[in-house]
Amino acid sequence: MNAIAAGRRAIRLAGCALAITGSVSAQAPGPKDSVRRLRDVRIVTQDVFTEEQARDNLFYGLANLLHSTTRDYVVAREIWIAPGQALGPDHLAELERNLRALDLFGAVTATAVPVGEDEADLSIVTRDRFTLGASASVAHVGGVDKFYFELSESNLFGTGKTVSVAHTDAEDEQRSVVQYRDPQFLGTWHTLTTRFADTSEGYEATVEFHRPFRHLEDPFSYGLDLNAKEEDVGYYRSGDTIAEVPLEERLLRGYLAWASGPRVERSAFGVELRLRSADYGPAFGQDAALYRVPGDTAQFELGPYFTWDWRPRFDTVRRLDALDYEEDLPLGAGFRARIAGRHRDEHGASAELQPLVELGFHAAANPLSETYVTFETGGAVRWNHERTQAWRGRLALHAFQMSLPAQTLAASFTFDAQVEHQDLEPQLTLGEDNGLRGYPARELQGSRVARFNFEDRVDTGLELLAVKLGLVGFFDAGWVHDDRYGRSLSDPLTSLGFGLRLGSSHFFGDRVLRVDVAWPLSTIDGEDYGVSVSFAVGQVFRFFGNAEELRTRF
Repeated sequence: MNAIAAGRRAIRLAGCALAITGSVSAQAPGPKDSVRRLRDVRIVTQDVFTEEQARDNLFYGLANLLHSTTRDYVVAREIWIAPGQALGPDHLAELERNLRALDLFGAVTATAVPVGEDEADLSIVTRDRFTLGASASVAHVGGVDKFYFELSESNLFGTGKTVSVAHTDAEDEQRSVVQYRDPQFLGTWHTLTTRFADTSEGYEATVEFHRPFRHLEDPFSYGLDLNAKEEDVGYYRSGDTIAEVPLEERLLRGYLAWASGPRVERSAFGVELRLRSADYGPAFGQDAALYRVPGDTAQFELGPYFTWDWRPRFDTVRRLDALDYEEDLPLGAGFRARIAGRHRDEHGASAELQPLVELGFHAAANPLSETYVTFETGGAVRWNHERTQAWRGRLALHAFQMSLPAQTLAASFTFDAQVEHQDLEPQLTLGEDNGLRGYPARELQGSRVARFNFEDRVDTGLELLAVKLGLVGFFDAGWVHDDRYGRSLSDPLTSLGFGLRLGSSHFFGDRVLRVDVAWPLSTIDGEDYGVSVSFAVGQVFRFFGNAEELRTRF
């Protein structure tokens, strides 16, 4: 125990040297005399635009007309402080962060209004963002026509619930998806998500029921996930499907955890159960013989896990990932460890009990003024008495420098590796759909993938109809190690480009719409690629984040 305590102290001291430096809107507990007892709560929820703005602008008025203002009780359910309990600056800051995390609001303010000598009323004022979304795209890429449509409402009748429908129609893919999410199921702190997809390969049905940790002093959490699907697992080469394996899979995951410790340093102990049943069909496609197909498999996995999170500070900034939104950056460090026993029973092979260990570590700091860095690493290994049967590893580094006028210099490096000797062979891919702009989706594939991105994000200060305009110049590089086709990590692919960023706290919240024009600088197997234009929602990388899949590419 002394060694563990000493290790924690060393991490905290090292983190303090990095995280406590800097001056961007740090949210820290106020002085002792600023803590008062809560007397009453006042909640004011506002529409996307004020009545005056809507009256003077037809576009703003239409936005309000198509939007239902968030109900007061949606905000009230997120408040965990009862009358008579302490209310301090750290609680106010956390309330604002939690409400922003709901993705319903364009702005949130929580203040304490003093009443008498030692009491205060909690005042919460929110401004909604526009939550009705509709998008459609038609593309003709490589001789293939593709159509995509999506309609969603993430604040249904002002209740915070989400409903969405989407449809994709292409030469080799038809997929229709319906999803429903309730973040306050039956007026509680439980979340319920259901999703059903009907595809050309089969179906997918998911139910997720969770009671997450809702605040920094929440003592317990639990959840249950159910998933069943039919799909053809694809393997790719140069963006083309070369083999597919039919898979019918059923998954169940349940967990229960207890947390303790002070607000800035929380530890949680839990137990997790996982069940998986997988039935495989014969592989098909031009290179089907190259890929191993396991026998039908049933797996039972059970074991404890431990998490430790030290978050001494949260910074609230603008212009890091979003153009017009306050982003909350948790500074500190965290660790996760899971140990489990997996009983694996494969048809045609002997059943066996396999130990499994999973570890992860992450940290975020503010080492210099207006500079943020993040680090993340983790992995897992599974073995039996003879040899290692599977392993995976990940490393991610992000850096953001914000001292230049109206600019953010941002860089990201990620590395992923994965090996599996018993279950279906994994394949990692790299292309424009996951951050290597200028090259087709899944253009490269292998067991090890690395990616580097550099961006100069510029806020032009231009605004039209509550939408702000940003510009970006970027450089991307990617590496893939592929044992089967002899590609080495020493062979990089690079590209240059520029793009537009559209941001609005009224319409998009913390997200941006991006349009990127990319010039590939490398050839693959003697083939040159021309200029590409891509459209997507979300940055290629974020604070502790990675690319979202592109919807359209021309």
